[in-house]
Amino acid sequence: DGSKQFQDSINGMNGSWDLPLAADNNGLEPDWSWAGDEAAAKREAVERVTANFKAIVSFASRGAGKSGRSYGAPLADPNAVSNESIQPFVDAAMMVVCNKILSETDTENAACDKAMTELVSVWKKEGGNEVIDKVAMSLSYLRDRVGVPRDMRLPAARQLRAHLNWAIKTLQ
Repeated sequence: DGSKQFQDSINGMNGSWDLPLAADNNGLEPDWSWAGDEAAAKREAVERVTANFKAIVSFASRGAGKSGRSYGAPLADPNAVSNESIQPFVDAAMMVVCNKILSETDTENAACDKAMTELVSVWKKEGGNEVIDKVAMSLSYLRDRVGVPRDMRLPAARQLRAHLNWAIKTLQ
């Protein structure tokens, strides 16, 4: 019926959650200009994450934890158990992600790129690829479960998802 490409774009399957973000998801998402500009969306994303940072890190770490009983919705996993051993690494990655979201200059962006690359280097030496894989799984878990409008408005969610994807790609 031709809807698959639109569904994939809305669900981030075709690069629509990658940086740089296309305005209004190339016309597929509604006009959210009433919610502010890109800078406002970035500030909202960081505010929503940092307002409950510890709980969000714990939630994200469920991606590297134990899965719970499955439910009808594919992403519903209310009984999942967080992997506490990976939380400090997810915490560090999320701090860099939040800084990257708020970066306004090439120098700030480069500093975030360097910080994430250095984290990967240290983690590889200290814990090997297993740590890196578990952090990537945790960030993916969070990215796929950001709810609009429950967690934040669409422009902020798109920013967070795109920056989480940036981190995931840097980890790989």
